[in-house]
Amino acid sequence: MLIKYCYFQFIKTPKRIIEILTNFIWFGYNFFSVDYCFKTLFSPWKKLAWEYGGVASFKDHLETFSSNAISRIMGFIMRFFIVLAWLSYEALVLALGTALIILWTFLPFIAILGIYMSFKI
Repeated sequence: MLIKYCYFQFIKTPKRIIEILTNFIWFGYNFFSVDYCFKTLFSPWKKLAWEYGGVASFKDHLETFSSNAISRIMGFIMRFFIVLAWLSYEALVLALGTALIILWTFLPFIAILGIYMSFKI
């Protein structure tokens, strides 16, 4: 019975916690569309781009170029902050997951220490 408990406490459940954390990590990767953000990092925001006219003045070309540049800069900024949000999420998941595994591992010892302290008083 003790061997089954030790297997459950120190092997089976920590493996399951790691599986759950892996699922959370993959969820964050897919939810924040990290692949897409990196592939389209310098693409215009929401595909807003203006066409250059055939024969137009220098002013029109400059206006179109600056509008497209602003759209690309906005796209970069938004995608950059999405990636930062994803990194924050992943750091939080890893920190909480590590704390959970450590707590789960030491929980029996904490319980024994609590019982010992209750008799000592």
